[in-house]
Amino acid sequence: MHKQNKNQHHNRIAFFRRRRGLSQRRMANLLGHKSHGSLWTYERGVAMPSLETALKLEIILRTPVAFLFPELYEALRNQLRIWEEQTKGLGQQDLFDHSPARL
Repeated sequence: MHKQNKNQHHNRIAFFRRRRGLSQRRMANLLGHKSHGSLWTYERGVAMPSLETALKLEIILRTPVAFLFPELYEALRNQLRIWEEQTKGLGQQDLFDHSPARL
C-alpha cells in the first residue's frame, strides 16, 4: 500500500473511468472541461471536484458518489455518528434511525 499525502483525497474515479472504457480526454469533455488537467487532479486526489462535478461523475460513471470517494464518505459518516452519540437525548431523532418519528 502506498503512503498518501495528507493533502490528497483518495478516490476511485480513475478505476471506474477505466472500467467504463473512457479516456481522460473523453471524460473531461463530458464534464465540460477544455482539457483533462482538472480530471487528472481529481483522479490523483490533488483537488476535490465541486458538488456539480461530483454529481456529473456519478452520472457519467454510473456509480454513486459515495463509491467514488469511499474514504471521505466513511470519515464523514463516522464524524456524524460521533456527533449523533454526543447529542443523543436532546430531543432529536437519530440520524441513522430509519424508523418513523414518534409524535
